[in-house]
Amino acid sequence: MMVQCAVAGSASFAPDCSMELHEDSDGRTAILRHSDGGFRRFQLGVPGEGLITADGMEQAEVVPGEGMVEVRVGADRYRLPMKP
Repeated sequence: MMVQCAVAGSASFAPDCSMELHEDSDGRTAILRHSDGGFRRFQLGVPGEGLITADGMEQAEVVPGEGMVEVRVGADRYRLPMKP
């Protein structure tokens, strides 16, 4: 599934990132892949949090929007559907 993203500090969003969803005994994970080969992983459905970063020190900031959420981590931003 392609999603809108603005990576590496880009000011504008474009449908340049893909999102893969995985589910296993540890829960649900979303992997967001950038067109330059970079990626970020998020844990979904975390009690009391909803979505958190699965890797690294930077924590995700989630901002609700109309029918979507904007997820911000460092200089990267993603617009994700409310129910991926």
